[in-house]
Amino acid sequence: MDTENFKVDIQKCIDNLVEDLSQIRTGRATPELIQDINVKAYGTEAPLKNYATINASDTRSLLVIPWDKTIMDSIVSGISSANLGFSAISEGDHIRVTIPELTEERRKDYVKVMKERVEDARIAVRQVRQKYMKEIDDSLGSGFSEDDAERLREEGEKVVKDANTKIEELRENKEEELMSF
Repeated sequence: MDTENFKVDIQKCIDNLVEDLSQIRTGRATPELIQDINVKAYGTEAPLKNYATINASDTRSLLVIPWDKTIMDSIVSGISSANLGFSAISEGDHIRVTIPELTEERRKDYVKVMKERVEDARIAVRQVRQKYMKEIDDSLGSGFSEDDAERLREEGEKVVKDANTKIEELRENKEEELMSF
């Protein structure tokens, strides 16, 4: 039985949740909000992060600095067509993307989305746990003692408990971030 693989799989569940939560808007300008918007340039579509550097200039705006200035119009139209409510304006050699203030209703919608993603992470952790416990049970017949199995089960439960605690912390922090004005 390899507990390291189990721990790695549990950590992947948490890492996926962190990535999912970073994509939920909080009212603050962060590059993650627009980096995956598809932009049509050079006859193909690719995420904006493949064409430009994205920086937060303040809490309400982002600066997009294209590596090739000839595709600025494509980037502006890609951001506008994403229908995220952001306004993109070309300013010389960069593009300023303004992030509007979130309404109370929109914040509550984001909290619902966030809770769904948190629940998905909890389900993923449970599935990894079930797989691990099944592996322990399957190993019992092949020279694996009951004491060893019990020790591995307890260790697995501790890892799952720690993961669920981390998931709950992430949920609380994101909800507070979403609901703060």
